[in-house]
Amino acid sequence: MLPRWPVTAFVIPLALGLGMGGISSAEELLDDPDVVLVMKDKVFHVIKGAQPGNPLPNPAFSLPVGRDIIIQLRNEDEVAHEFVSPLLMKAEDLQLSGRATLVYTLTAVGVRVEPRDSVTLRFDIPDAGFDRFHFWCNIHGKMLDDTMRGEIFILHAKPSSQ
Repeated sequence: MLPRWPVTAFVIPLALGLGMGGISSAEELLDDPDVVLVMKDKVFHVIKGAQPGNPLPNPAFSLPVGRDIIIQLRNEDEVAHEFVSPLLMKAEDLQLSGRATLVYTLTAVGVRVEPRDSVTLRFDIPDAGFDRFHFWCNIHGKMLDDTMRGEIFILHAKPSSQ
């Protein structure tokens, strides 16, 4: 007959491993991103959450004020990129998920995403007093005519006319 402790020592980690996998999957389903930005060919591509009928030459998306927002950043290039915006300086309770390096400038905050990595930003948008924020890659989008630039529009709910 086998002693009980080796079997218990094997079953507990196995059970914990299976349990953690189930929790992680459930969390991923609950945390569906509002915006998905893919960085590819040194350009930002708005895969989810694009501004409908965007007449601007750069990518754009909109976010409602006063909500918990999730933005997923995926770097599909072979070089590192950054997502930097003054909006992130005003964001309340900024949370990062994934491997990223925080980036600070005089006027903005952002994250550096290494090649083939993905990072999720989660935060609340306060009423910042602005309707539009720019975002850029601090490596490939510093100049106004660079390709890695875009705009974020903040939507304010209109009071009902009852």
